[in-house]
Amino acid sequence: MRSEGAARVLHTSDWHLGVSVRNHSRADDHDAAIAEIVGIAGEVQPDLIIHTGDLFDGHRPPMLEFGRAIRALRSLGSIAPVVLIAGNHDSAVVLDVLADAVDDDRITIHARPTLAEKGAVSTFSTAAGVDLRLAVLPFVHANRVLRDFADFVEPNAAYTDNVRKIIGHLSAACFDGFDPAREVAVFASHLHVTGARTSSEREIHVSTNYATDPTHLRAEFGYLAFGHIHVPQAVGGGRGRYAGSILEVDFGEEGEAKQVVVVDLEPGRPAQIATHELTAARRLRRVREPLSGLAGMAADLGNAIVEVTVRPEPSHDLDHADDRQSLAGLVADALPGATVVSVIDGRRPHVALADAGGDEADGSPPSIPETFRTWLASAEGAKLLNSVGDTPADPERVVTMFDELHAAVLGDEVPVLAEAAQLADLIDG
Repeated sequence: MRSEGAARVLHTSDWHLGVSVRNHSRADDHDAAIAEIVGIAGEVQPDLIIHTGDLFDGHRPPMLEFGRAIRALRSLGSIAPVVLIAGNHDSAVVLDVLADAVDDDRITIHARPTLAEKGAVSTFSTAAGVDLRLAVLPFVHANRVLRDFADFVEPNAAYTDNVRKIIGHLSAACFDGFDPAREVAVFASHLHVTGARTSSEREIHVSTNYATDPTHLRAEFGYLAFGHIHVPQAVGGGRGRYAGSILEVDFGEEGEAKQVVVVDLEPGRPAQIATHELTAARRLRRVREPLSGLAGMAADLGNAIVEVTVRPEPSHDLDHADDRQSLAGLVADALPGATVVSVIDGRRPHVALADAGGDEADGSPPSIPETFRTWLASAEGAKLLNSVGDTPADPERVVTMFDELHAAVLGDEVPVLAEAAQLADLIDG
């Protein structure tokens, strides 16, 4: 229950509008999840809504996604003031254009890191009469010059040292004249916090070189709102949270419970943090099962988005019983309610993939990952799988590794593969 003297904040993050999974659009799922968030906001009536970055999945979002963002922000803005900060997937130029298109005084978009006196620190009034001070830090790119901070950021210093100095500047301004008896403070940023758990197939800026120690954030901040890592979790000794992505953006997030965070902040008291689960978007599921067992899973899978690896049948003779029809067709028939986006043939090592048939149906060209899958299923691909040693390479892992590398390249990120240590040993040997 909300205290009469508490300011209320709704925290959401990492929408990744425009994302697809195995070349399948998530637009319908985003519409469902956003409607759910707007409904929660209408129910809890926050004084401020904070979005901590990665509104879009890429630097050049399609116009349809741009329109979706405008509608969503306006819907939220009709309930409470909205503050959106840029994530590493967002383009500052695109967010500038978005701010002009939204054209609403209740919606503030921070497209790039900037000084406190340029708007990075602001104050909001609340229904409880408590003033809420907000300090924001959009994603800081390690390879970009931050001209606004040239007076105290060193060009050759470690990334984390420079971030700490920027946080120090924002904190000093936020607490200048701060009255803890009638004010509360929130710090919002899109960054990696030391100790946070990750899960996504997309290896983002999460190495120790990019990790910020939350102990550098002053104790006067009642809540720390973070974006960037998609696993919802408490951080900073419980003072803060990653709200997480609002839907599973890839199969690395399979099974994660998605949520928004509602925080009540009362002067002189610890923040009261509650989470509201998001369930409207379709879930992602990986299935590894013989063809004969798929029909029995149809009810459990429902309308999920599914990647299927067809395992060998208990009786080897059954593996060849489907030669009259494509494997993808048989899988689709067995799972009529699901959206099958990938079928990996794990029955015979020399066969890598069966086409899920999603691209040709709407006339769109195949994506790079789908093109790779098609090639891997060819004779040339089979030759690759059988050229790495006495045992053929696992086609499922080869496909997943390609997706990890492709996502890292698109996101201008450093890929981190599970096999990196083995590769290093081979090189050193």
